[in-house]
Amino acid sequence: MLVIHAAQKLLNTSRLKASMYVTQPANGQLMHSWYARLLASGFQGKLFVMYVHEPSLLTVICRGKTINRTWPEFLVRLPALIQRFNFPLAFIEREMKQADGYVIAKTISKSILAHMNQMVFQLEYDCRRFDSYESISLDYLEDRMMDNFYRTGDKVRPYTTPREFWQQRL
Repeated sequence: MLVIHAAQKLLNTSRLKASMYVTQPANGQLMHSWYARLLASGFQGKLFVMYVHEPSLLTVICRGKTINRTWPEFLVRLPALIQRFNFPLAFIEREMKQADGYVIAKTISKSILAHMNQMVFQLEYDCRRFDSYESISLDYLEDRMMDNFYRTGDKVRPYTTPREFWQQRL
């Protein structure tokens, strides 16, 4: 079970209410907590849902405007993304088995929201470089975010990327 901390606009478009109950991660589960928000494509009426893992900022982007509609695509795009970056197959299988559903929660980390706001600037710029909504390469956008620097608060290594985060843990 995953926890999706949805931004208010996404909650409204998805017609969902945030739950007060938040699940604990399963034993050994590392990809438990996700933040989600809408992302403009630059094409009228066409949006994406951006899912960002807390704390690594690994980013999965799905076409659509609601969590319910993008959830099946998320379950396909997440393993495809982490396979592209050579995550261990056993890790991928274990995490995807534990992603058997989701619970919606309100956002609680201002730090993650601030990182997401900065990511949106880059992603919206990248989207405008494509000729049409259909031609936007979600793989390209996700790959760009894997090398996006963010501040960790660590004095020894104050900046990292999602790629480096996972290389240190796997």
